[in-house]
Amino acid sequence: MKRRWLCVALLAMTVTCGLVLPLGTAAQAAKDRVVVAFGSNIPTLDPHMHSSRLAHIADYHLYDTLMYRSPKDNYKPGPGLAAAIKSLNPTTWELKLRQGVTFHNGEPFNAEAVKFTLDRILDPATKSVTRGNFTWIKEVKIVDENTVQLLTVKPFPAAAEFLTLAYVVPPKYLKSVGDEEFSRKPVGTGPYKFVEWKKAEHLIVEANPGYWKDSPKGMPRIKTIVFRTIPETTTQIAELLSGGVDIIRNVPPDQIAVVKGSGNARISATKILRVNSIMLDNAARASNTPLTNQKVREAIAYAINVDEMLKTILGGYAERTAAGVNPLHFGFDPSVKPYPYDPERAKKLLAEAGYPNGFEITFNTYSGSITSVDQMADAIAGYLAKVGIKAKRRHIEDVGLWTKMGQEGKMEGMQYYSWGSNSIFDADAILYALHYSKEPLSYTKDPTLDQLLDEGRTSIDPKKRQEAYAKAQQLMHEKVFWVPINVQYTIEGVNKNLNYEAGSDEMMRVYAASWKD
Repeated sequence: MKRRWLCVALLAMTVTCGLVLPLGTAAQAAKDRVVVAFGSNIPTLDPHMHSSRLAHIADYHLYDTLMYRSPKDNYKPGPGLAAAIKSLNPTTWELKLRQGVTFHNGEPFNAEAVKFTLDRILDPATKSVTRGNFTWIKEVKIVDENTVQLLTVKPFPAAAEFLTLAYVVPPKYLKSVGDEEFSRKPVGTGPYKFVEWKKAEHLIVEANPGYWKDSPKGMPRIKTIVFRTIPETTTQIAELLSGGVDIIRNVPPDQIAVVKGSGNARISATKILRVNSIMLDNAARASNTPLTNQKVREAIAYAINVDEMLKTILGGYAERTAAGVNPLHFGFDPSVKPYPYDPERAKKLLAEAGYPNGFEITFNTYSGSITSVDQMADAIAGYLAKVGIKAKRRHIEDVGLWTKMGQEGKMEGMQYYSWGSNSIFDADAILYALHYSKEPLSYTKDPTLDQLLDEGRTSIDPKKRQEAYAKAQQLMHEKVFWVPINVQYTIEGVNKNLNYEAGSDEMMRVYAASWKD
């Protein structure tokens, strides 16, 4: 601990020495901008072509969505670009759109933009990774310039929840520049306009002076936001302490005291929707491994001392979930109990499965979302080694590559997966996306599970939805389709002079930040 303190302190001194500015210039720059550190690259600025949390945060500043989730209203979906939503019948939703809203290039926001956006996502040729969030839509029908109707395949009671993911894009601009150019130079209706993006370095956005005044996000008060890519956690902390950055995500629990004791920064922490799990290729989608054997999967569950990891590595800034669903989700089943730590039982199960001497398996990990990912992954590998399973770690730094490999079925073996449910407080957002057999990120194949997830997705009765999701979680627990590890906390380091707090939906609302007088 002392050695890490010294390392951070030395880094802070180094960074500070490199940021010497005239006093007036430095003070003015501090009031005009906020710098946010990201631990991984933003893969794209096209909101329909990624599942990256960091890119979603950037999207939230450049674009607006049809529905908006406000922390002031317990994150329930409310009006966004759609001023109102109502159900006309079990398979028809009508949206009344905001009037007078324009995109950053002056193009009008209207029903045409909404239809273009949703049709684009749903078109298989687009290859949108977010398509599964909208496949409940059968047709987008324009009623008039400010009204659209969404005709659904089946009843879909969670429509308002999922429309919080509907980032609306400008049809004329996107058609004129093409998908590739749009992914680099985006145009939205959001509180900030695009300025510059250097991949692996930074994204710079500036306040939109023409932002629509009725937006629930409010008018931006900071002129410039810089999202910097800084992979090393120690460097992020050093930059925070020296003033080089103003907000950092995923502060390791053992560094909380460093931040608090600095005098320059503070901690803002809260439980979030993100759930971390070990995903198992039980369907042999990527390759045929011992994971197709249920006894092997059970052995993995018994082999890992999750409680010890959460206590010693995460310092209590975590909550165990046996169901793999977050208690904040609608549909969470608290009756599902975790597998206890029992390495001897794990060895017995491996022997019964035909692997008395264990086996070797690929263990995929990535950067950017999981708190203390290296320490947690090393601990998991260590527990597995004790029962004879050699977890050969393959770390993927680029989250865009991680997603691409997952979609293409190249994630053989185990994945240390982290899923924030796209900030949707509904079990469908995690279970369907990661375990429905036809979804691009799913490595699970079970007809009964598919049926339960379909029932949960389409039933109008909340009680029946709850029952379907409970049965799904119990089935997944019994067959060990994944090994849930923990519900995560966001632990953010913040400049002490900045008015800003972390949110339970994991969306960093830097657009609402302001400097203290």
